[in-house]
Amino acid sequence: MSEKTSDRVTILETTQIYSGWTTLNAYRFSYLKADGGTYELTWEVCIRPEAAAVLVFDRDLGKFVFVRQFRIPVYLSTEGAGFLLEVAAGLIDKGEVPVEAARREVMEETGYRVDDLRHVVTTITAPGVMTEHIHCYVAIVDSSMRVAEGGGLDDENEDLEIVTFGFDEAIAMIESGEITDAKTVILLQWAQLNRSFFEG
Repeated sequence: MSEKTSDRVTILETTQIYSGWTTLNAYRFSYLKADGGTYELTWEVCIRPEAAAVLVFDRDLGKFVFVRQFRIPVYLSTEGAGFLLEVAAGLIDKGEVPVEAARREVMEETGYRVDDLRHVVTTITAPGVMTEHIHCYVAIVDSSMRVAEGGGLDDENEDLEIVTFGFDEAIAMIESGEITDAKTVILLQWAQLNRSFFEG
């Protein structure tokens, strides 16, 4: 298809269902199908700001640096305790560019001050449900760059445990199901394909 897909969509009505930490809207729209037919549909969409995520590798330790934190949706949807292993990540503040948010989140969550970041991919988290995009980066650090304790911000009620795993161990944790967070899996799989980046 060469034409813009937006030319085939007309928003007919927007209804805000909820507004809080997130916003939930219902959109009634008409859609022109490829065969020329049309239909109308109402779809609920979670409106989310963009986010940044960083896979941190401490070259002195020879390990990746993750955080483990409680996630209520994980608690509700799995048989586990709701604690999830993730890369450092967070929302991009208004007026902030993605790379600035990435540096800030690494400092807040892991205590490392990073300057050089490599952008890997920008991914759409759940395209059937929400608008969120996550800008994914990798960063190489060493012990001299650990300038704070990390663990998150008290005023945001963050309670993060910093954990480290070796390269092969972290990759194996994807296969074992110990690491299931999508952004973390994506970044680790990029690391597996680009191992020399971390060994140079």
